[in-house]
Amino acid sequence: MNASPLRITLVDESDLAAAGLRTILEPYADRVALVDNREALAAPEAIDVVLYEPVGQTSMSRALLRDLQAMSRAQAAVFSWAGPEAVSSATPNPHLPKTLSAAQIVRSVERLAAGRFEPITTPAPQVEVVAPAASTPERRTTEDDGGLTAREREIVGHIVSGLSNREIGDALSLSINSVKTYIRSAYRKMGVERRTQAVLWGLSRGLGSDPTPALVG
Repeated sequence: MNASPLRITLVDESDLAAAGLRTILEPYADRVALVDNREALAAPEAIDVVLYEPVGQTSMSRALLRDLQAMSRAQAAVFSWAGPEAVSSATPNPHLPKTLSAAQIVRSVERLAAGRFEPITTPAPQVEVVAPAASTPERRTTEDDGGLTAREREIVGHIVSGLSNREIGDALSLSINSVKTYIRSAYRKMGVERRTQAVLWGLSRGLGSDPTPALVG
């Protein structure tokens, strides 16, 4: 019989960070389960690992972190965009950079829970941003882009930046039906169904600039 997945919770002021982590961990549901803070506080003894972002903490998030650490035996670890040199003086806990891939995060969490954590020094693969030539607008980019064409990738970038379908069409001189066709094709390749999922997918690959309007809209 398979062991139950490790239960982890994330203390982070950014709702987007929690949503993004939940999304990228979905394929590993048999190994890890992300529990929201309320559920973690209700059953702290069932939590295996507490991840937290030390940058931008509020008094509420600091109190939440203290309570979770005091009420559970879970291993705490930093989960941050900031490098270990920027937060090591403030915390002695292990450090997991947010640049890790989903597989690397899962492996790190499993090592934490087993008490044999080792930092992963190999960064997650970075997306190579290739500017499409004017004569080949449909050229494919890297495998990390899910096989998107340059035009599809451009449209996903606009989605991440918060543009509506109509605004994307205006920006690229495309009809609204053409935009929708590109979006359907891109979603199929990305393996997503909703706009919020597309935003998270694009953010993980460095597309777009400001995701807030897209999430709100």
